[in-house]
Amino acid sequence: MTGTAGLTGLAGCSWVSDPSSGGPAYEAREIDDGPVFDPGLQEATERDYAAALVVTESDAELFDFARLSEADAAFVDETDFEVSYLGVIQVSALRSSMRFEVVDIHESDVNLTVNVAVRDDEPRSDDLVITTLLLRVAREGDAPPGNIAVELDIGEHHETFSGSRP
Repeated sequence: MTGTAGLTGLAGCSWVSDPSSGGPAYEAREIDDGPVFDPGLQEATERDYAAALVVTESDAELFDFARLSEADAAFVDETDFEVSYLGVIQVSALRSSMRFEVVDIHESDVNLTVNVAVRDDEPRSDDLVITTLLLRVAREGDAPPGNIAVELDIGEHHETFSGSRP
């Protein structure tokens, strides 16, 4: 991947970007509120990873709307699945002071590939949470890809994981 989007977000906040690598336009929302997506992560105590693509309104029903804030629920509800889809990235055992930085995003016919870094700026918290990154991605083709691949950097640790449609 070349270029970087370099945009960051705070928990519960949204941001929009057009990656410099020529990838699809996207909007992002970060949620630090436990297991908000099923099948997703359910426990915050041990480091784990999950990813999925939500490409239809019926897929969106897998979100636990009772756990989502009004703004988070609106982000999901306002997704027009005719022209966009949601990428869901979850990491457990992060501190709520940590935040995602989307480094790059690329879409092919088969995969949405997302490069993400986790930052932990001062002041740091001691709690452990499941952090969910929602990416509302503008479709580049007639149909969304079938898989999501994630390259994640947390300090010196690099993790690669993937997921698909529910």
